[in-house]
Parts: sequence; C-alpha cells; structure tokens
Amino acid sequence: MGLSACASSPDEPVVITELVKPVLPEGARDDCAAPSRLPNDGGLSEAEVFNLWAFDRIALKVCEIRRAAAVNAVDAAPEEHELIGELHGT
Repeated sequence: MGLSACASSPDEPVVITELVKPVLPEGARDDCAAPSRLPNDGGLSEAEVFNLWAFDRIALKVCEIRRAAAVNAVDAAPEEHELIGELHGT
C-alpha cells in the first residue's frame, strides 16, 4: 500500500492518494480440482466414463469462473495514474 500527500501552502487543499490492494473474490486462491484418476486396468463402464468426464468438466468450469473473477477483481482496481487524474480533474 502506498500513501502520498502534498501541500504547498496552508490555503491549498491537502491531496492524499491511497493505493488499496484489490480483494480477490472468495475461492480465487483455491487450487483447481485434479482430473479424475482412472484405474490402471481401464476397466470402466460407459456410465463410469461419462460420470468421471462430467465431474472433470464441471470442475474445470468452476475453476475457470474463479479464475475469471480474480482477474476481473484485479483489473477493476484503478491504477495510480487514474487516481491522480481524478483528483486533478483530468
């Protein structure tokens, strides 16, 4: 976190810029689920293959939603130069 302040005379307002680290959405730091482990002998029924495939696809989608939420949280945070521009009316 960075802080800065400036004032050249008592008649001018004090400008304080505070940089705040973005807060990531809950779960954004969680590890993604590992793919389903398959038996070494390959002896799976059609239903078992489908269920394992479906589980992996859902886990992949949930992980992508968490990743996108984290990226969006960081991208939504203003840059320091944007904050300074807002303070100076530019």
